[in-house]
Amino acid sequence: MESPDEKAGASPRASDIEREAVVARLSRACGEGLLNLGEFSERVESARVVRTRAELDRLVDDVPDAPGTRAVRTQWHVAPVGGLRRHGRWRMDRHLVALTVIGGTSLDLRDAEITAPEVTLTKVSLLGNVTVCVPRGVRVVLEGRSLLPCPRGGRLDDCDDAGPDAPTLRIRSFSLLGGVTVQSPPYAP
Repeated sequence: MESPDEKAGASPRASDIEREAVVARLSRACGEGLLNLGEFSERVESARVVRTRAELDRLVDDVPDAPGTRAVRTQWHVAPVGGLRRHGRWRMDRHLVALTVIGGTSLDLRDAEITAPEVTLTKVSLLGNVTVCVPRGVRVVLEGRSLLPCPRGGRLDDCDDAGPDAPTLRIRSFSLLGGVTVQSPPYAP
């Protein structure tokens, strides 16, 4: 049975699968820096309540529709509670996104395989610090905001010896309460 809206040529109702696809697309856009956190939150909230496909389409009409559109390979870590910890031998693609409600991120890049001359870590959480150990000679760029920064956050310990052609780690951290600490290990004797 058709509703009066459908008879008049209105857009069909959106399914839960379509809503989840839009939320995934918005998440990718936020991770790639195409949406700020406020836009992301607002659009995800709208995606959960809109009724039609046309309304869903309007939420993503300015966002690329496929991952890799900007030639960025993205690794995702999504957890409501709990952090991300990587050390030893592991592969870091061009973009690592960690989304948590409560939880920090701790990365040791000394033995990691870095897949590009510039890689990006995007950390989004309500509560959570970012701690990164980088090999000497890696340039580190800090971006992002914390409404209430931790006292130790935002430090670059001994990471200023990178040359002009050095590999770059871009850290984009957004949180209500958190900070970023980046350090290089001491030289081996």
